[in-house]
Amino acid sequence: MKSDNLDDLFRYIEKQTKDVMKKEVADKAKQAMSEAVQSSVYDVYDPKYYTRRGKNGGLSDMDNYDVYEIPNGIEVVNNTPPDNDSSVDLDDIICNGLGQQPFPRDFYKETVDILNKSGDLRAALKEGLKARGIDVD
Repeated sequence: MKSDNLDDLFRYIEKQTKDVMKKEVADKAKQAMSEAVQSSVYDVYDPKYYTRRGKNGGLSDMDNYDVYEIPNGIEVVNNTPPDNDSSVDLDDIICNGLGQQPFPRDFYKETVDILNKSGDLRAALKEGLKARGIDVD
């Protein structure tokens, strides 16, 4: 976009950045969360009272991850519904070790750790902006 008006330019960049955050950056965060569920939930405990749904409607199914716009970014929340009539969110049950869970398995913290180590979010933001004609280094 070419503009002589700085306000227009800033609005354009802000709009494009929000779009990249909700798409490319969110996709990377969802992938990291699915990996975190595998490593910090599934790999450390075999259930005795239920069958895992995995990537078919379960905790590692990225279709259950919702993206919310928050000030200065996005938040990805795992909204996988519990198998039973529980009034407690499944992510809360797993992360805090509630009910018949043997111990807390905080896949949100693991997701953040994965993303901090990888640099994937920064790369996704840069690539997304570049694809929209905004060159950043």
